[in-house]
Amino acid sequence: MITLYWFWSFNPQKARLALEELGLQYSLVTVDLGRGGQHADLVGELNPNHKVPILSWGPYTLWESNAIVTYLGEREHRLWPTDAEGKGRAAKWLFFEARHLSEPIGELWFNGYVARLMGRTPDTLAAENAAKKSARYLSVLDEHLAKDPWVLGSEFSLVDCCYGPVLDALALAGDYIEAYPALKAYLKNIRERKSWRACEFRS
Repeated sequence: MITLYWFWSFNPQKARLALEELGLQYSLVTVDLGRGGQHADLVGELNPNHKVPILSWGPYTLWESNAIVTYLGEREHRLWPTDAEGKGRAAKWLFFEARHLSEPIGELWFNGYVARLMGRTPDTLAAENAAKKSARYLSVLDEHLAKDPWVLGSEFSLVDCCYGPVLDALALAGDYIEAYPALKAYLKNIRERKSWRACEFRS
């Protein structure tokens, strides 16, 4: 039995999108972060950081979204590289996203999108700093995706389950993605996938 603890935000989206792409049956537990659901005892028992996503597969529990994506690829042997070089490339791009894109795009997404939903005043200075911080690395990704349709080349992989939600968050945050034509085309392809409909935001 697979259980995914999640809430609609881009890191939990990664895990759910991977499960959908693999066609795995799973139970979904929504942890309402807006109501402090992450502070529940059960969530703390499963993840001491009190964050989602959390994946439970039988007695095995795993947190950190990119680790979950990696685990699913390694376990299922589908949509995932089989050779050492391919796995190295997958790890490279997963670390790239986690180190260089996740934090600033999260800042942009919160201030450009989530704050409005919550009726809060955006922190414009934080958003400006995040835009500057992310621009260099978005350019690297844009150049890479101008050569191939998917992150690892010509075929969709679970690594794309990491990048799709992050770029969707960037697009929801404002017009930041407009400067990157390859990223826009890539996001369009992600949003057209059947799996995406299961985990896209519905207001």
